[in-house]
Amino acid sequence: MDIQADRYVGCMLGLAVGDALGMPVEGLTARQIARTLGPVREMMPAPADHFHSGLGAGQYTDDTEETLLLAEALLEAEGFSGDLFARKLAGWGSGWTRDHRLNRGVGTATRCSVENLLAGGEWQTSGVDVPTCGSAMRVAPLGLVYHCDIDLVSRYAEVQSIPTHCGSAARAGAVAVACGVALSLAGFPRQTVVEICSSQAERVDRDLALHLRAVSSMLDLEPEKAMHIIGNSPAVYETVPAAFYFYLKFEPEEALIAAASAGGDTDSIASMAGALWGAARGSSWIPERWLKALEDRERIAGVGADLARLSARLCGLVQDGPAP
Repeated sequence: MDIQADRYVGCMLGLAVGDALGMPVEGLTARQIARTLGPVREMMPAPADHFHSGLGAGQYTDDTEETLLLAEALLEAEGFSGDLFARKLAGWGSGWTRDHRLNRGVGTATRCSVENLLAGGEWQTSGVDVPTCGSAMRVAPLGLVYHCDIDLVSRYAEVQSIPTHCGSAARAGAVAVACGVALSLAGFPRQTVVEICSSQAERVDRDLALHLRAVSSMLDLEPEKAMHIIGNSPAVYETVPAAFYFYLKFEPEEALIAAASAGGDTDSIASMAGALWGAARGSSWIPERWLKALEDRERIAGVGADLARLSARLCGLVQDGPAP
């Protein structure tokens, strides 16, 4: 596999390992994690009394599930289709609405929106205005596929948010992450990535952009102090800037360990940081001990390779003529 194609694979695997690493400690505080486990360096099963109880070491949550839904919708349609993505969301939701054991941590906004879709609602109006990160955590495939045109990335990132998260903050968070993946894939320096992502997000929600810009001033702070300022709840104003903080401050493996150890929405923050680092560096930085445990490793890597091939075709069309 060539270096560029490996970045697609690395993005998808980085996202999934971040999700799985943060899964068993999601919702705990940084102090609880430090007191009971220390830094989260290894894949672990969810504790028996945890809301992810039943998930084993290396299994992922709804973050990766939704990312794969979006990626597979892109591959099936050979480009972005809001109609197809909404059908896939509804099909996925029909499983966990019938059997709660299939629910891997689906958030309130996504759950309500998917139920609207299942009730026959149109995807353009099914979403709810809740400023959480459910549409940002899944958006990486769009950044990969359309990386050659940042305006397309931004536009499609917003549209894919609408079926579940229609508010400006959530849409801006999705724009920031998708653009971050695209720019990292293209080799931009990390600080430049944050500057451009903030500008793209500002078009949609000024407050999200301000939160994201502020991260650059916190790189001298240790994670505990930085997270006290940034926040680590599922709110998109917190999770997205937190993911960029870990991307900027640390090298990739340590970025995911620090994100998973920082408390709060650990799986989403670590998965978005993993997507950014995977797009920037490929897959070689991901420890084999994580990959060996990762659920659906070959499927996830295969989707990444397929996205690379799709991107090559679509970027040729974008450069040669009107956007598809």
